[in-house]
Amino acid sequence: MVSMERTASEVRDGYIWKEQDCPICNAAPTRFVGSRGGASHREGLGVEAEIWECGGCGLIFPNPMPIPAGGLGQHYGMEADDYFAHHDVDNRTDGANEMLATAEKLLGRKGKLLDIGVGRGENLMAAIAAGWDCEGVEPSETFADHVERISGTKIWRSAIEDCDIEPSSFDIVILSAVLEHLYDPDLVIKKIAEVLRPGGFVMLDVPNEKGLFFKAGNLYQKARGRRWCVNLAPTFSPFHVFGFSPRSLRKLLAKHGLEPKVWEVFGGTSLVPSSGGLMGKVESLGSKAITRLSDLGEMGTYIQTWAQKK
Repeated sequence: MVSMERTASEVRDGYIWKEQDCPICNAAPTRFVGSRGGASHREGLGVEAEIWECGGCGLIFPNPMPIPAGGLGQHYGMEADDYFAHHDVDNRTDGANEMLATAEKLLGRKGKLLDIGVGRGENLMAAIAAGWDCEGVEPSETFADHVERISGTKIWRSAIEDCDIEPSSFDIVILSAVLEHLYDPDLVIKKIAEVLRPGGFVMLDVPNEKGLFFKAGNLYQKARGRRWCVNLAPTFSPFHVFGFSPRSLRKLLAKHGLEPKVWEVFGGTSLVPSSGGLMGKVESLGSKAITRLSDLGEMGTYIQTWAQKK
């Protein structure tokens, strides 16, 4: 039986372990999902954390929350090309161009764009080439140095909530594959709503932690007699610390006056690479089959939305 007693802050294994409430509902989580990382990972990656779910909105997160004691550089202090080594640059650039076409269609014109979490810079470079007036946000010094060097545009070098950006100054904000990494998603979305002009849009995408892939993965772990879960990656790459579902994401956006105008939940690609041994191959094949089935309803592995400031 899992204890409901909540853990006070402590430092161990290179992390500050801090008691965590749901940042959307401001309430303690009520359902234990499973353990993740370290001894609760098939390759032993990271440090073990307990993953919980908010009973109010379904948001999933570690409790206590492992915050890197050395700051964000502990997770992201590597060169951009090393962190994104497995990302297909051509596919990401094509995706960026499709995203910009949607932005222009929704807005009715080109305008001023803010890319949060610029990473290796594909989105920002595509937007500059397409004629958008751009700025970026990137707290990782190594990533920021790289993108500033190749783009020549302004990169804010801190978390978005700490940037002194003029209110109502951007038409489009891009938050692509970022929100799940951030330690205060509520404050981040509040800040985005502040810097958007009325009628402007935020585009964001996140994994759907209530999708078929995660449900099947957790059932599989339970069937093997494990208390593991496959949600999040709080202490190992890619360092996902908050897990959204359609319900929790809609609630967070509505809380800050943002209304989804485009909403898509889709399967994407399998999250389980093939590993050594027969069992590893079976797990990988099973993941691919489940991913193909997950396009039904809102059971896909990813959520993407364009939400407009009212």
